[in-house]
Amino acid sequence: MFTSAKRLLVAAMFTIVLVIIVNIAWWLFYHRTESLLDNQLSRRLTAIATTTAAGLESHTIEALIAGDFATYTRVADFLEKIRSADTLSELFILDDNYSYIITTAVDVDSTYFLSSLNGPYIDSLFFSLTDRPIATQTYKTGAVYLKSAFVPLYDSTGLVLAVLGVEANVDYFDALTSFRENLLYSTILSLAGGLILGILFLLVQRRFNFMQQQLFLNETHAYLGRMVAMVSHEIKNPLMIIRAAAERLKKRQQNAAVSDGNESDFIIEEVDRLNEIVTGYLTYAAGSGNKNMFIHGQEPESFSIYELIAGLRKHVQQKYPSDTINWLESSVSPQMFITGYRRALRQVLLNLLINGAEACRESGKPIVLGVDVETDKDNIIITVSDKGPGMSSGQLKKVFEPFYSTHQTGSGLGLHVSRKIVEEMGGEIIIESVQGEGTKALLTLPQ
Repeated sequence: MFTSAKRLLVAAMFTIVLVIIVNIAWWLFYHRTESLLDNQLSRRLTAIATTTAAGLESHTIEALIAGDFATYTRVADFLEKIRSADTLSELFILDDNYSYIITTAVDVDSTYFLSSLNGPYIDSLFFSLTDRPIATQTYKTGAVYLKSAFVPLYDSTGLVLAVLGVEANVDYFDALTSFRENLLYSTILSLAGGLILGILFLLVQRRFNFMQQQLFLNETHAYLGRMVAMVSHEIKNPLMIIRAAAERLKKRQQNAAVSDGNESDFIIEEVDRLNEIVTGYLTYAAGSGNKNMFIHGQEPESFSIYELIAGLRKHVQQKYPSDTINWLESSVSPQMFITGYRRALRQVLLNLLINGAEACRESGKPIVLGVDVETDKDNIIITVSDKGPGMSSGQLKKVFEPFYSTHQTGSGLGLHVSRKIVEEMGGEIIIESVQGEGTKALLTLPQ
């Protein structure tokens, strides 16, 4: 079964091959037509030359060479009739020095002016290299295209006395030139049309692929919604039991005056966060149309970003107790407070840090992570970075797609959910990555 990329490649190759085949067929037809016309004119000229030579007896040629005026007049009239009847340019007889013995042309030099071009054909007849009529290639003289044929004239002993030349205008050449020009225009138009057709097909195919992908995502979300509804419903009750147990533990610690009582606070806080996430999933699965499913029940608050990051560092270190985590230098001060959805932001940052740690571990590199924060009048810019293997441009294009993961054990939902959360908070998230150098996630959130 072809993938979308293979279908696009096959379609493009088919279009290119089709256009090439059609144009090759057209040009082959042109060259075949040109060859047929040239061969036809060659046969016509050689036939005229042979017929004319047959009407000139050897004693007539000898008389011409001797300068007999009566013979010259009779032969000139004979050649002119043939020239007029067959619409030829010129008929002439040459000696072995390329000098005119007789010609139908008016006001010409005594020497054949195309001897440098057609001399090899004439010489081959004088030196008996061939006794057959010879047709030349088409040649241009001035603005006219001509073609000639030559045939030997013999004396009574069989020696070549002279050569008869027949010259004709290539009258089909203008039509052939026009045909070639039209064919060139047709080739250009067909190539442009093939290119436009290919582009249109690619655009339609991309649209079809997008719709196909959306259909797949919608089906996936439908299945996911049903699964989430079922799993979330089963999780809520155990969460409430865990929270109640943590509250009882907190009271006992307070009654016993135990100084380290923040562990129970941590459990209660995490249970509440999980409960809010599960409630949001249930709302989403129920199809209530709530756009803020991930920050449902939360209100913007002012909090210390320094303390939030410190808690995240502690949490990540607890997740990887056997690894040494190197933290990049940060400009966040203990006095830095921001306003936003603390729990939702914590979920996003924790997911990004765990992604970075997993990338470092899977590539065999030391875990190097960083969180930095910049603020201005309107926005908060949080940068989460790692020194893992980085991602390719192809991976970056898919990084927010649900169920796509670059990690061996990833579910492919972390970054998809993180972007949803950031968008619900009114911000945006951008992933930048260079292969071999690491990855950065830039979160821009309103203050």
